[in-house]
Amino acid sequence: MLNPGFRIFLFLLVISIHGILPAQTYSLTLTIEGIKEAKGNMRIGMFNDSEDFLETGSEFRVACVSVDSTTLIVVFDSLPEAIYGISLYHDLDTSGEINKNFIGFPVEPWGISNDAWRRLSAPRWQEAAFKMDAHKAIVIHLRH
Repeated sequence: MLNPGFRIFLFLLVISIHGILPAQTYSLTLTIEGIKEAKGNMRIGMFNDSEDFLETGSEFRVACVSVDSTTLIVVFDSLPEAIYGISLYHDLDTSGEINKNFIGFPVEPWGISNDAWRRLSAPRWQEAAFKMDAHKAIVIHLRH
């Protein structure tokens, strides 16, 4: 006959192997700095796939937050352990789309996780990616 404590251990082991126990999740506190105008919306896309990074409609999570100060704090809860990248822009005219010039470069303030930036092309996944394996706080500085 098995010890009752050992039976409980075996039960928990079996259900964890079968994925019945929920996976650990984490919170990300995102601070956005460099906001020059307290108006419009901040549109944020969180990606968890390198193949779809920066592709509208492929975001893992999205947020649209009203901008009412020069620093904004947004919290993403219940994030499973994974590699993520964030892109965001300050939608000054609340059009829902980032305004671009005739070459295709953004004319509204924007930012990427890790403050990734390239002069003549969009930042790459490897430059923007960060691992969520604990509760985290990151800062993104807007580029104008």
